[in-house]
Order: sequence, then structure tokens, then C-alpha cells
Amino acid sequence: MHVQHLQIAHPSILSDPEWIALESIEEETRHFIFDETMLHALKDRGLVEADGTIWRITETGHRRLSERS
Repeated sequence: MHVQHLQIAHPSILSDPEWIALESIEEETRHFIFDETMLHALKDRGLVEADGTIWRITETGHRRLSERS
């Protein structure tokens, strides 16, 4: 399944897969269930950033997570 099928149209609302991916990154999970396509899609939306091989959640990403909770 392609990432575009997992996302919803409104850019400020997280789809379930995006929310799960962000929570996984925040919890620094060692078993990230999505491929790099999801990481790059989240990066394009400004929700995560790469720091070498480590992905971190941006302020915007943290805000989206807290809005959804």
C-alpha cells in the first residue's frame, strides 16, 4: 500500500498510520513498522526531521500529536 492511500486530505489532521508512526518515533521504538516512505512523507509535512540516521519529531509534529490525544 502506498503512503498516499494512508493519508487524509487535510494537512493539519493526522491519519491513523501517521499518528502511529509519530508516536513510534517519539517513543524511539526499535521496531518501526513503516518503511522509509512514511518517514519522508512526514518530513515533507514538517512533522519529522532527520538527524543523521536518527529521525526526530519537530515542534509541529509534537503539536499535532498533542492535538490528536
